[in-house]
Amino acid sequence: MIFISRKREFIICIFLIIFFASISKTSFAQIKDNINWSSIRFSTSISQDLSFSIAPIIRFNNNLSSYQNSSIDFSIRHELSDEWHMQLLSRTWFIPDQPGRQFIWLDLGYSRKLNNYGIASHLRIHYALDINDRTDPDYVRWKSTFSLPGYRFIKAFIAIEPWFRLNENLQLQRMRYEPGMHLTLDEDLRLSLVYRKEETLNLMPWKDFNMYLLTLNFKL
Repeated sequence: MIFISRKREFIICIFLIIFFASISKTSFAQIKDNINWSSIRFSTSISQDLSFSIAPIIRFNNNLSSYQNSSIDFSIRHELSDEWHMQLLSRTWFIPDQPGRQFIWLDLGYSRKLNNYGIASHLRIHYALDINDRTDPDYVRWKSTFSLPGYRFIKAFIAIEPWFRLNENLQLQRMRYEPGMHLTLDEDLRLSLVYRKEETLNLMPWKDFNMYLLTLNFKL
């Protein structure tokens, strides 16, 4: 009975991923680009409740054919309880033939298990520093994730993240939809595969992207 249940859950995971992928194909005429994000994240514990991570990221656009930009993340995470955490994250951007960008993010997150399922949510204050004569908007972002029970070394999830702009125009301006999976390769090694559909709202020109995220997580 347990095997049948796990098999059914695995089929549901695959169905969800195929469903979201089919949405991107049926709306291909509206898709502006296909983009890849590849990163390696190294994390280590500082104390029982405090951890630090660093993650360089490289991106390719123009249907995955051209180098777009790169960045590096530094973050500190504090576990407030078994279910709550806070995180401070810095992202520095390196953009060809353009001035660099700098973001600071503050997260408050919550996660809980419901039997073998999981729910998680975090609220992010997205602050863009105005540097190098460049001004980027600031946002409040709210990401919610629903995880299915694991099947062997695979754990699938779906997530949604609206972006609400804070300065100048107080309005919803971006949505992200993410089905994906985590693959546990070793005790301290995990591979994350995510398909992200991102679209802008209340902006012209309207933009819609397919994004493919590949992240290798090392726990030191």
